[in-house]
This record gives sequence, structure tokens and C-alpha cells, in this order.
Amino acid sequence: MLGDPVAIGLVSVAVIGTGIMTTNMRLALSGAAIPATLLVGALLKLLFERARPVTEYAMNMKIHTFSFPSGHSSGSTVAYGLLAYFAFMKLPTPWNAIVGLAVAVLPVFVGLSRIYLGAHFPSDVVAGWILGLAALFIIILIIQPLA
Repeated sequence: MLGDPVAIGLVSVAVIGTGIMTTNMRLALSGAAIPATLLVGALLKLLFERARPVTEYAMNMKIHTFSFPSGHSSGSTVAYGLLAYFAFMKLPTPWNAIVGLAVAVLPVFVGLSRIYLGAHFPSDVVAGWILGLAALFIIILIIQPLA
């Protein structure tokens, strides 16, 4: 559930809200990049039209979408990756490493759970992680939310 769109949306809203409240538009833009990443993933799903694995879980999903790339994996990678970056940069030692690493591993578990449940093929999850990392690098290197 940590990779669910609702959880990722809450992270996005929190980052955008913090950016607006602190008048840091770079931070607000960083939060807006999270749903933008999910939109890119949704467009890629339409482009590739890859069917999900034939599993009971996939057949019983409430919303039927294509499989490639995994939106849970990309969303959790960009959202929790951004929170990990903030933790590493802003929290005092040793909390920066403890919290940063704890949050940074969440996308790994989200992706593995998607494979375990039968919602995605491993390549869907890897593609989701790559998309999320690409977005995260754009946020950190170009938008520079903490500049």
C-alpha cells in the first residue's frame, strides 16, 4: 500500500504544500514532478500495451491497466527517493542516514511486492524503477529543490 497512488499522492501534496508555505517554488515544483512522473508512466503503458501476467490478483484488480512500466514502482521511487534525499540533506547525523536509508529502500519492497502479488512481470518493475530514478535525477539536478 505504500506504493499506492493515494500514498504517493499524499507525499506529493505534502511536498507541494511545504514548498508553497515556505515560498520555495523549486520545492513545490519538485512535488508536482511526482504526479507528472506517474502521467509519463501512464502514457508509456498506452504506448507499449503490455498485458499483465495471467494471475488471480491481476484478473481481480479494480482498475484494469496495462503492465509496463509499473506505476507503483515508478511512483514510489520518485516520491520516497525525494523524501530520502531531503532526509540525507536536512536531518542531523546520524538521523539523516538512518531515515534516508529506511525511506530509500521502500521502493525496492514496493516493486518486489508487485511481482510477488502477480501484478507485474519483473521487467515492468525494473522499468518503473528506472523511470522513477530518471525523474528523481531531473528533480535533484535540474529543479534543485533545496537550492
